[in-house]
Order: sequence, then C-alpha cells, then structure tokens
Amino acid sequence: MKFKYIIASLAAAVALFASCNPELEPVAKMKGLEVSNDYITIPTEGTAVTVTIKGDEDWTASIPDTKVDWLTIAPAAGAAGEEVTVSFSATESTAARKTEVNIVMGKKTKIINVNQAAPAGVEVPASTVKDVFDGPDKTYKVTGKVTKITGTNYGNWYINDGTSETDLYIYGTCDKKGATFDKNNPKMEVLNCPANPNAWDLAVGDVVTIEGPKTVYSGTVELVNVTIISIIPSLITVDNLEFSLPKEETTVTAKVQYSGDNLDFSSNAGWLSVSSISRVADTTFVNIHASANTEDTRKGVITLKSTKGEAVTEVNIDVTQASGLSAYPLPYNDPLTNGFGAWEVEVVTPFEGVENIWTNSSSYGMVGKVTGKGVSEASVISPNIDLTGAKNPVLTFQHAQRFAGNVDNEYTVYVTTDNGASWTQVLVPVYSDGKNWSYVASGQISLARFTGGLVKIKFTYKSTADAYGTWEFKDVKVEDVADASYKNIAELDNAAAATEASFKAELTDAVVSYVNGNNAFIQDATGGVQLYKSGHGLKEGDVISGTVTGKIKIYNGFAELTDINVSAATVTAGEAPAATVLTIDKLLASYLRQQNRKVKLEGITIDPALTTSNRNTTVKQGESTIAGYSQVKNKIEIAANTAGDLICWPTRYNANLQVGIWDAAHFTAK
Repeated sequence: MKFKYIIASLAAAVALFASCNPELEPVAKMKGLEVSNDYITIPTEGTAVTVTIKGDEDWTASIPDTKVDWLTIAPAAGAAGEEVTVSFSATESTAARKTEVNIVMGKKTKIINVNQAAPAGVEVPASTVKDVFDGPDKTYKVTGKVTKITGTNYGNWYINDGTSETDLYIYGTCDKKGATFDKNNPKMEVLNCPANPNAWDLAVGDVVTIEGPKTVYSGTVELVNVTIISIIPSLITVDNLEFSLPKEETTVTAKVQYSGDNLDFSSNAGWLSVSSISRVADTTFVNIHASANTEDTRKGVITLKSTKGEAVTEVNIDVTQASGLSAYPLPYNDPLTNGFGAWEVEVVTPFEGVENIWTNSSSYGMVGKVTGKGVSEASVISPNIDLTGAKNPVLTFQHAQRFAGNVDNEYTVYVTTDNGASWTQVLVPVYSDGKNWSYVASGQISLARFTGGLVKIKFTYKSTADAYGTWEFKDVKVEDVADASYKNIAELDNAAAATEASFKAELTDAVVSYVNGNNAFIQDATGGVQLYKSGHGLKEGDVISGTVTGKIKIYNGFAELTDINVSAATVTAGEAPAATVLTIDKLLASYLRQQNRKVKLEGITIDPALTTSNRNTTVKQGESTIAGYSQVKNKIEIAANTAGDLICWPTRYNANLQVGIWDAAHFTAK
C-alpha cells in the first residue's frame, strides 16, 4: 500500500458568466415553420431584402427590442399553409447595426438575425480576438491565423492572433463580392451569400483579415457571415496536423508542401524529433520520430517554419503518444478483501487521532471512517486500468454506508485519464439507505467518455464538523459491456460522452419537470437530464415508465439528450413535480445529483440586474454565490439586488456551475 499526504488549503472564488442551450432552434431543424433565411444583411441605403415564410399554422413577425425604430417588416403576419414573401427594409444607416426578429407560430419561435451594413467610408477599427471575446455584440475587424477548418457547408473555421487561449469561431464566410467559402462544394449557397464557384480556398496557416458581426450561440462566441478583406496565403501545407502514436518507438511521415525559401523544424519535447526528410517533386516527406514511452500519455509539437522575404508561416503538428505505464486489462475485477494490493491511499486532510482513515477488511473490503466530528478527507486510488480499445466500459461495485450527513458530498467517485493531474467526478446512481450495513449495487457507471487510454478510479471519503459516517465498498469491476441498458437517469447521465451515441434505458417514474419550446427537463429519484429536440412531444408533468431510447452526448460539460423515443414506454399525464428546496451551499454539495432537476433557492438576491441586454447575473445567499443565466432572450428582467425565491434548473458551462432561469414567473420577489 502506498500513502500520499497532501496539505491542502483551497480558497476559490469563481465568477461564472456563460450561456447555455438556446430555447430557439436553428432554422433548418424546426418542423412546421419554414423560413428561407435566418440571417440577412440590409444594404446601407436600406433597400429591402425579402424572405419567404410558410407555416403549418398562422404566424406573426415582431421585433422584441422595442428600441429598434429603423426596421420595417411587411407583411408582419401570415396564414396557415400560405407561402408569404416578407420584405425587410430599413432607413439609411450611419453605422453598422443589428437586431433580431421573432417569427412566432403557436409555441414555436424562430429568430431571424438582421444586420445593416455601415456606409462606405465608416471604417471598422481593428480589434484583437480577445477584444471580440470580451466586447459587446457588434461588428469587428480582426487579423489572425487560420488555426482549424471544421466544416465546409457554411465556411466553419477558427482564427487566432495570439491574444486569446481560445480560438475564435467563424460561422459563414463571404468575400467582398459575396462569394461563399466552401472548399468541397463551392456551388453551395450559404445563408445570405450568393453562390459563387470561385469561392475562397482557405488553408490552416493563412493569415486573414475579416470583418463581421459577433453573436453568441449556445455559449459559443462567433463571428457570423464574415467578409474576407485580405488573405496572406500560408507558405506551408501539411496533409496531417495530428498524430496519435502507440507507446512503442514509432516513426510517422507527414507530407509537406511549402512555397517559402526554406523549411525549418523544431520540437518542444525531448522524446519527439524530425529524424529525416526527403523530397519528391514538390512534396517534402517529413519523418517524425517518437521514442518509446515508459511514462503516462504525453503530448508534443513539431513546428514547421518557412519564410519568404518578410512573410513567415509557422504550422504546428500535434503528436500524442499512448501511455507506457503498466495497466490492468479489461475485464478488471478486484474483490478488495485481500488487502490494498496495487491501490494507493491519498490523505488530503488528516483527522486528529486517526492514523488510517482508510483500512481494509477481509469481510467488508475498503472501509473509510473516523472516530468523531471534524473535517477530514482521504481517498483510495485504483491502479491503471486500460480502456484503450474499450467501446462501452462500465464501473460497478458493492457498497454500504451509515451516519453520513450528505452521501453526495462525503462519499464520492472520480476518474482520471492523466495519472491524477485532473479528476472528473462521476455520479454514483445508488447508495444504501444508511439504516443498516446491507450492501447494495452501485448501479452502472459508464466510463465511455474516458476511453482511449489508461484511467484510475478514486473513492473519496470526507467527514465534516457535523457528520462522521462510515463508507465500505468492495467487488470493484470494470467491464466492456456490448449492449448496456440503463436503469435510471443517473446511469444515463454517466453514459454521455463527447460523441453522440444511442442509448436504451428502462426508466421508472421519470417525470418531466419543465418544458420550454425544444427544451425539456426530465428527472427521477437519482438525477436529472435535459432534452433538446424539436417536436419532442413531451409535456410538463408527464410521467415516463418503461423502455426509452434515443441519443445522448456531453454538451458544455453535462449530459444532454438530443433525441428521445418513448413509444415503448408508458407516459401518463400528471402534475409538474414540486421543486426541491435547497440552500446554495447544499446545492453545491450535491451538484451532480441536482443538475437538471427542479430546485428552489429561497431567500436569495440577484445582482447585477437581468435585462434584455444582460443575461448573466450572480445569485447570492449570505456569503454563498452561484452564477445565474437567463435562458430565454429578451423575456426576463429582474432589477439588481432584488430579493426573493428562485425556481431554477442547475446546469453548467464546461467547468462553471450555473443555475438556469427559464421564466420570469419562476422568480418571486419578496
């Protein structure tokens, strides 16, 4: 048994300002309401631009921002089944301006983004990528290097100028004449850009100057339908910018074409180098060599550089090498009744008078406990388990607990893919009721999002000033399950990964706690999940029991259903569930369990104000805070420092926790 002692003193204050899923859906995905164009640009002089609209029901068009007086819509309504040509015209502009128009049909709403160009001679000042991220929604001009090209249908790519750690997303690309960027299909008409077979052919490494309006969609900052002002072509083209290598000594080849006077190489890692180069016609073959890896998974960069006069291009080739550490293959099965074996003990906060917070028993397996009230924290950590070739690995174990104050905070499980440099908490679906020492099955904890390398699993015990319980676990198994069927929402949440995947679940009394357009929240006794799908058909208060299928993925750091089919389940109409009343501190202590469930925070204040132009706020309760986000554009206004009770749905934006405020009626001022 190995012991690690860590003296931890943590003080964290995080300001969380991030967006989440929109309640409005992209044009192409909404059934029954067809809009020919969701992003239009009106010329400086105000000449009308037309859009065709057709709905299954009567519809109306309106401008939610009442301060907008420069835009005229005619006609502003249409009858069911009728295709209507709608004219959008404006007064002559003196500067670039933008607004949104809502097309409402019944409970469905589509947004048309309307921009008006600045008059000739009104120069948009140069900005940095950081300026775009930090600044308001307006038109920006940015010069930077193309870092990645991800899509061709709409000219989707990324740019950076070195001022931001995050690349800036570009959605929709035109030149000054309106040509569409589409490398693979240049005849595709994109948004409001006319088709043009002579579209731009961007490449990674090109230095470009672009101009376009900023927007934020589903939490992603982007410039939309940018105009390309200039391009300095990259002097280097590489066939592959990313290599994933095995742990053994390996050489791979990158095919490079360059137009500069030279081609230089450098590496940022001692284990990674260019071993040789050769040239055939205009192609240079660069052999990249990696030495054998006896350490954890590692990453390195080969930088190619070419110059021509004052022009300089640098292109990075990212190389990842698999871990060389020893690991247990699947299936992994450890009863944990024969000592610690290869498991390690990590003590973060020792408990006074207790030498070993974790002990091992031939009957009970791993046992975590202390002898009195007081703050302590210690973990037991598994050896490496190899998930390199696993498709759907599932963790299960048997455990029992008694006398805990909050099992979700005091008895927790984490997974690492980087040998402990960072840990991700996973939700334990089932705990024992704490009334006796009977062991229960943990439920299935999918490790699908951690595949591709080695993992370790950490079981963490905590005691507090108010509670000192005992947690026992044994029979730890990690198996690659061919066809997993999940038994509750907690198991389903754990199954979400970055890549969308199909699922099958056997749910019991899962209830729809809220519906807002394409968004629906579903919860049971174990957890909650958000659904985002047009035409899902669920209603608030629906109770679902039986077989449910669909698709799930990780979205902004949490599980989201992107499709659902309840035809094989029993769906019974009912009342919306009551909200679970929590303090902010109790919410934070059980966040994975409460995420996407209906929660009520009583006696809170909101500051700054929520307005049509500011959707971010901070929810406060004494000294405790959490970020708040108005999920519905232009519909929630709450004055600064207003006290009251808030019904919300906790969610997250990557690592940042936030409560989603979906309706003004969910806040009661007091």
